[in-house]
Amino acid sequence: MTEGVRHPQGVLGRQAAATNEKRAAVTLGPRRRALLKLAVARGALAAGLMVTAATSPPASQAASPGLNGKIAFISNRDGNQEIYVMNADGTNPTRLTFTSANELAACWSPDGAKIALTSERDGNPEIYVMDADGTNTTRLTNNSAFDGVDPQCWSPDGTEIAFISNRTGNMEIYVMDPNGSGPTNLTNHSADDIGPTWSPDGTQIAFASYRDGISNPEIYVMDADGTNQSRLTNNSVPDSNPSWSPDGTKIAFSSVRDFAGINQDIFVMNADGTNQTNLTNIASADESADWSPDGTKITFASYRDGTPEIYVMNANGSGQTNLTNNSATDLEPAWQPLYDFSGFFRPVDNPGPGPTFVFNLTRAGSAVPVKFSLNGDQGLNVLSTGYPVSERIECDASATFDDIEQTVTAGSSSLSYDAATDQYVYVWKTDKAWAGTCRQLTVRLNDFTTHLAYFAFTK
Repeated sequence: MTEGVRHPQGVLGRQAAATNEKRAAVTLGPRRRALLKLAVARGALAAGLMVTAATSPPASQAASPGLNGKIAFISNRDGNQEIYVMNADGTNPTRLTFTSANELAACWSPDGAKIALTSERDGNPEIYVMDADGTNTTRLTNNSAFDGVDPQCWSPDGTEIAFISNRTGNMEIYVMDPNGSGPTNLTNHSADDIGPTWSPDGTQIAFASYRDGISNPEIYVMDADGTNQSRLTNNSVPDSNPSWSPDGTKIAFSSVRDFAGINQDIFVMNADGTNQTNLTNIASADESADWSPDGTKITFASYRDGTPEIYVMNANGSGQTNLTNNSATDLEPAWQPLYDFSGFFRPVDNPGPGPTFVFNLTRAGSAVPVKFSLNGDQGLNVLSTGYPVSERIECDASATFDDIEQTVTAGSSSLSYDAATDQYVYVWKTDKAWAGTCRQLTVRLNDFTTHLAYFAFTK
């Protein structure tokens, strides 16, 4: 496999590229040089390097710890590096981006509705944001420097995006608003700082730093405003790629401390740096760990099958399973959080598991309060654009028909949140013309999950 490496313009960029290429060759061995982009602690990113495919908004509230959605990843299976998503079991891989340039990383918003990404589509790496289905892409950064995100870039409350940039010379960690405004340097250090990951409560950011040696990145933690920077790991070999667990008690990371410092494994430690434990423990390179939103699993990239593949394992390291399993390069997994949808509350009955379904019987023209919970106030921007929608369906004579016990007075449909009951209430204004028919109501959330209820209308 051959590689094409580029670096930012200028002497400093060329010097950094040369330094990190040498570093990667020494610490990771020949088999890893084929993919410098994900070398030790993303050393290629720290130097402003990029590897070609041949080698390798309003605020949204956190949905995690929550339900496990899809896994986004980078793949060159169709030529250049693009962003794909797949189900958590590896099925239904779907391409989201279609550009002639390379996409380098993806990061889910805390509500699972958007993806921040690093892309070369405008020449140099910049940060963009798009909807979870790949539509409505917007550019957030616009300069000649390297700007990039990691899989846990978004603050848990959705108000900030952490990213790395060498706009001041070396790689620093910045935060900006979700619309790209207000970029602020948090680390302000002469050494490269990369790989930011937020604590679940949003008060801290873990990251990797080269401040203790050009070939020896270590894991650090700082307050969300950049203060109180402290070191968590202290080894003579590189530690990198931190990823905070959804409950805030642990940090997964990559390290080459075992197997004579030749390849990386996925480790986990307590959030204070204690009890560092090797999870993958195999004589091959494993990197880029990302926790499932419910905290029970970890996805990561592994080279154990020759080409890098996306794997998943239990949080204790057991059950390591290949999800992608093809000859392409698959890298940089990122797990989508989903809203913790409760199902519908009374007066609306859930449809049931089938083969027969429950139809809600109500008078055509009435206003029906459709109630559900998302495990807390997630804001009012929780519905996909244009939803809920209804469509006429055949009435099933074998179904169960249950009367709607409550209707309300309303001139039009609307959504509100009741903090006392922790329930969203969508008041659905039905049409008198629907009398004698049945309809399916589709509630689609902005994490692109769909929830159905069935109705039968009387006069």
